[in-house]
Amino acid sequence: MKHILTLALLVGWSCAMGQHTPLTSQYLFNGLAINPAYAGSRDVLAANLTHRQQWVGFDGAPVTQTLSIHAPLARRKVGLGLMLYNDRIGVSNETGVFSNYAYRMRFGKKTLSLGFGAGLTMLRANWTDVALQNMTDQSFSMNTRNAVRPNFSAGVFYYSKSWFMGASVPFLFSHSYEANQPSLTIVESSLQAQPMLTGGTVIELSKDLKLKPSTLLRYRVESGLQADISSNLIIKNKVWAGVSYRTGDAVIGMLEILPTPQWRVGYAYDMGLSPISRYHHGSHELMLQYEFGYRIRVRDPRYF
Repeated sequence: MKHILTLALLVGWSCAMGQHTPLTSQYLFNGLAINPAYAGSRDVLAANLTHRQQWVGFDGAPVTQTLSIHAPLARRKVGLGLMLYNDRIGVSNETGVFSNYAYRMRFGKKTLSLGFGAGLTMLRANWTDVALQNMTDQSFSMNTRNAVRPNFSAGVFYYSKSWFMGASVPFLFSHSYEANQPSLTIVESSLQAQPMLTGGTVIELSKDLKLKPSTLLRYRVESGLQADISSNLIIKNKVWAGVSYRTGDAVIGMLEILPTPQWRVGYAYDMGLSPISRYHHGSHELMLQYEFGYRIRVRDPRYF
């Protein structure tokens, strides 16, 4: 039953759509993955590496790695960023590289950032890796040829030191597979925005304790509207302990530790709530962030 369910879900999904926004539970510190306007917002050269293993124990489950680096330039009016990601789901694999540009305008203690991203995505589906009962099925006799497609992103990010809000479209185009072709090649690229809204604030409870509620809303034509509703307790600006609810999908526990002002180490565990949760053991996500230079203000840290 497990293998039949895996094949039906993952192969069926891959045949329909080859482009989606890689999922991450620690999205606040992996901002370039969802919004190009995030580039330069840390006010230092910042690098972030995230590895996500989704649905552990589920054959062909999604595995995603994301590497991003960004920094402010030109007297901090411009932010530049670069993001690389690799996303594997079942027999399909998607690798992309995106450059990001953000123009930042100051309004007193607030900043409005307008961002644009452009990049390339390489897609491949290894259909010959599928275990078949009917070995003569010609639909799975050849791998999809490597297909390279351009893509674009756009967003806006408005923030101060204690709150933020943003709107973005991480991918403007989606790429469809044609299952009736002998080699299952990508035959169509269509305009299909996947809009996202984010927002959050920091509430000071005491000298050593702060509360940071935040939310992320995303919409896809295939799955509809989904929300991440999160809250983090910040202890002495050194330890972040949080919980999040992803509608219809999971309850998430998060822990982040800042051993120094420059290093951030994070872990998130997703406990599944969807109908397929009985077939897996949750999802794990590791994050490592480093901020170069010593302009980081220990007395006035950034919370997103």
